[in-house]
Amino acid sequence: MHIKIIILSTIATMTLLAHEINIDSITIEESRISLPSQSATDPLKIKNEINQEGIELFSNPAKTSLYETLDASAGFLSESTDPYGLSGVSARSRGIDNNFMSVNFNGVPNYSIRPIGAREDIYDLENIETIEHYQGAIAPQSGSGVGSKAGLINVQTIKPQKNTASKIALSGGGDDFYKLFARVDSGEILPNLTSFLSLSQTNASKWKGYGDLGPRRNLALGVKGDYEPFAFEIYYSHNEHERHNFKPLSYAQIQNLEQNYELEYSNDPSSSDYYDLYKKDSTYDDLLLSHAKKIENLNYELKLYASRYDEKSDEGISGSGGGAGLQKGFVDAKRVGVMGKLGYTLESFYGELGMWAEQSRLEKYVRRVDQFDRTTHKSWAWLNKNHEPTELLSPYFLLKQEFHNTTLEAGGRYLYYKEAANDTYLPNNPYGDYDQAIANGTIAEGGRVEAMRYREFLPTVGISHMPNETYELYAKYGKGYQRPYRYSFAARYGANAQNIRTKLLAQGKTLQDVVKSWEMETSELFDAGVRGSFAWGEVTLNGFYNLHKNLLSSAYDPSTDVSYLQNIGEAAIYGLELQSSFEPTQNIWFYCNPALTFSKVTKDITYNNTLHSLSGNETPETPKWSVKAGISYTQIHHTLALKAKYVGERFADIENTQKIDPYTTADLSYSYTMHHGLLFAKELKFHAKVQNIFDEKYVSSIASADLLEDTPSFYVGSPRSFIVGLQGVF
Repeated sequence: MHIKIIILSTIATMTLLAHEINIDSITIEESRISLPSQSATDPLKIKNEINQEGIELFSNPAKTSLYETLDASAGFLSESTDPYGLSGVSARSRGIDNNFMSVNFNGVPNYSIRPIGAREDIYDLENIETIEHYQGAIAPQSGSGVGSKAGLINVQTIKPQKNTASKIALSGGGDDFYKLFARVDSGEILPNLTSFLSLSQTNASKWKGYGDLGPRRNLALGVKGDYEPFAFEIYYSHNEHERHNFKPLSYAQIQNLEQNYELEYSNDPSSSDYYDLYKKDSTYDDLLLSHAKKIENLNYELKLYASRYDEKSDEGISGSGGGAGLQKGFVDAKRVGVMGKLGYTLESFYGELGMWAEQSRLEKYVRRVDQFDRTTHKSWAWLNKNHEPTELLSPYFLLKQEFHNTTLEAGGRYLYYKEAANDTYLPNNPYGDYDQAIANGTIAEGGRVEAMRYREFLPTVGISHMPNETYELYAKYGKGYQRPYRYSFAARYGANAQNIRTKLLAQGKTLQDVVKSWEMETSELFDAGVRGSFAWGEVTLNGFYNLHKNLLSSAYDPSTDVSYLQNIGEAAIYGLELQSSFEPTQNIWFYCNPALTFSKVTKDITYNNTLHSLSGNETPETPKWSVKAGISYTQIHHTLALKAKYVGERFADIENTQKIDPYTTADLSYSYTMHHGLLFAKELKFHAKVQNIFDEKYVSSIASADLLEDTPSFYVGSPRSFIVGLQGVF
């Protein structure tokens, strides 16, 4: 492994790759790609922004994963179990799981449940203009979904073009991988009215075992009207994805990775380990209507949105006795909302007021059916019903003042969140239809929870100072949050797992009493650093300190002799990040982004009447060292590129008993581009890529144990893979 690191370091200092990538392909901190004046004026918008050329370099071959595209960023770690990202991608930002990260589509948050959090792979990256990644404190005008303690990602769509154009791209590779993408821009249908339509289909076989990772189908539509007084934009995205799951390994199995590397589910239909019992089928629809206008010193923006997410999953055999069967999970999530803002500019002062309001219905339930015919109802593993919509109301303000070479910015967001009243039912319900089961079911004793209201004020403040045209000093502080999530605990209560309901009721406590004791998880987020911008590149050195408080963690309650979720967890994560981008010549571009991250649990926990000395332990999946580096060389029509990633040792569990070895991977790519190409093409591009060129065998994605009651699961990284593609612009 040391030889590989030396080889990669040597190559990285000499040359690398990318298709005509310039210094703006990946821009550090500010919006220098589209808003170059922002670099010294918005200290609360410190971000890493990637444009279309950067997406070409960093995205996975299927161009579906936002997380994998951001993997070159310091302090951000994404991992997949297949070469194309079709099996799902997990990520951590400064040690915090992606379930606590927000993903915005043109400024509007997307999220679902089971698991709670954003869906990052439901857009075609061919339609994305820029990907903006924020870590640490987040500006108050950024809608932040179910939480912001792990940062925020915002994608901006390529707007409909004024000239008629089309783009067709076809990629193929090992394990029957293919993706076909096509986009047509209509040009002006009517004066000042433009639109686009794109379609894609993607599929691949699992690289080990049985099953497919698709098909994945995507449709996107955009309409733009440049009219006075009402200019508008409409975007619609529809994504369907069916996929079989990879089998997780245990900690004992990864101790002999060579032997167990290709261990997978069985092809025997009579086995409970049958591969077709582990799969997911999802459909996502997002609709956005936006209107913006500027009148002298005033500017305003209004966004109306609606989302419908439908997720079905086969989760293997569970239960006991006559209730044992194939567990099938269902999520029916509907959301509607409005986001508005009003801004005022007066010379060097800017002020903004805004509001985010949303109603959602997030229904979820889990059935058990017969393993073989998959229709005969056995029992309910999880049956509950919301009484009303969940509501969110969040006004904010932002003030910014520029003084010559110093910028001050301050703001705050007030978050009011009402989680719907909910009933948890007993699982032994003979009805397989959800509505019938609710109508005829029995609510578990103490299983009714009234509407819960959470309130939090989230302040932010930032300052930046430019002593000269080369260097900028900055510092910022903000408060992050994470909404409570009651449903996994409610399922245990309904099933009376480990007699948890019986013990609570014996002490006069109900599910409502437990949920009512929960608070909003919050984080204190500090950043400070210096960035330099030179004729040949940019460098940013950032130090951060994040204190995460009121974390929900399983802890023992001696009054009830029960361990359940309580707000007793606390963790501190701090470190240094170096983000760089260099262009020493017109043909060569390279980057090197190391991160040093220290993490520690700051409180001990008593679980199952046993004190666990966790204070000082590292948080799961948080390596102290990680390094991302790459280089590209372009000569006329040819581009050669290499990128590499090193991930240091980390633990999979909060007790720090399961250590994961470090690994190094590298990818090599080549492209050949012809402008004014054959036939009617304005541009033809051929590209080829080799991923994991050293064929490294390593543990990639981890379902880690953030709670004492969790057992980690491990997924291995994919072997060496080859991809080729052809793209034409007409």
